[in-house]
Amino acid sequence: MKKAILLSITEDTAEMRSLLDTLGVRVISEFHQNLRYPHKVSFLGPGKIEEIHKELEESEFDLAVVNGTLRPSQHHYLEMKFQREFIDRPGVILRIFSEHAHTQEAIAQVTLAKLRYEQPFLREWIHKAKSGDRPGFLAGGAYATDVYYEHAKTHARRIEKGLRELSKQREITRAKRREQGYSLVSLAGYTNAGKSALLNRLCEASVEVDDRLFSTLSTTTRRLKGSRANILVSDTVGFIRDLPPDLIDAFNSTLEEIFYADMILLLFDSSENDEEIKSKLRTSLDILLPKTERRSLIVVGNKIDLIDDERKKNIVCFVQSMIEPHELQMISTVEEEGLDTLRERIGAIQKLSAVLSVVLPLKDESMGLLSRLRVSCDVSEEIVGTRVEATIQCRSEDLGKVVGWLEAAGALKIISNDGPRAEGAQKSEASSGSEGAPLT
Repeated sequence: MKKAILLSITEDTAEMRSLLDTLGVRVISEFHQNLRYPHKVSFLGPGKIEEIHKELEESEFDLAVVNGTLRPSQHHYLEMKFQREFIDRPGVILRIFSEHAHTQEAIAQVTLAKLRYEQPFLREWIHKAKSGDRPGFLAGGAYATDVYYEHAKTHARRIEKGLRELSKQREITRAKRREQGYSLVSLAGYTNAGKSALLNRLCEASVEVDDRLFSTLSTTTRRLKGSRANILVSDTVGFIRDLPPDLIDAFNSTLEEIFYADMILLLFDSSENDEEIKSKLRTSLDILLPKTERRSLIVVGNKIDLIDDERKKNIVCFVQSMIEPHELQMISTVEEEGLDTLRERIGAIQKLSAVLSVVLPLKDESMGLLSRLRVSCDVSEEIVGTRVEATIQCRSEDLGKVVGWLEAAGALKIISNDGPRAEGAQKSEASSGSEGAPLT
């Protein structure tokens, strides 16, 4: 395990320590200096940097980590001063992404984000090399650095083109799903809120669940279980505060699964303290609401098995005031508490408001029609003698079309939730003496 020192202008370093733990880096020393803004040259004040430098003269460590975002000039100054590798918060996140990227698309996204992240630093090192301050980037030659910079720009453009093609393919896939009557639900939220665990419960899937941050980078989509509605649920990359715009842009193709969803479930960890919940919810809402405010958004408090009823009431009170007018649900994926209610709420997005009670003759044509209707309707049936008694839920705008298909298949009785759909259906059935007689 690598050893690191940590520099910060605040004493709140818990999340950075979690990020480093995910990366397999152990912090051996922390140095804080309470500043409103980082020093423009050295991040911490020059006097503090001198003090740290003297203290660490005999210490052995592999790298130095800054709990913030370094400007290229600050990065150059600190590496020259300490003669050690310096990495800031975006750099740490990028390394975690690199370790957790396994699919072709995730690897491409990480590579693009890394190239965009490095380019300002490369420009700084090229500038310093030309001014004679230090030749090259990270001890490379000036010529090699210049060539690498041009290569990085070309490589980034090539990756961007490839990701645009993948985005078009996903758009085609989404269109096909909608034609087939599928609706999409996206799981969103701060990293480590329990999205993958919820996907496993809702869809009886086996997606990796890990306490480490950013264990999910690629979108995983599964069909919702426990409902006859055609609904797909997607697990997406987690949010984190102060994520640089380049990183968000690079992962836009992953996030678009959220923005194009029919419903978004925004998860938060209810076992955390008030300030953490508020901060992480604000971060998530700032990313989501500009593009999703007109869509169906439900905020979901997860891990309620770790809190008592009184704490749960307090959370509901202050979270509801934050998210108005959006809905709040409280669940536990471990105890499966609240999941049935959540499934029902998810099932409602297909708006299958028209309900038909149907009697069909038991024949291949009837069974084939019911099978086809399952693509866009919720269908349940029972075979009684030589008849099929079915209940069909469909969208109100599809009602006339579905009734027409049923009549063509020889339906004996069709009753909707607003009354009989065909004149004489019950009379024909009762008087004909033939259970297989078509509806006239």
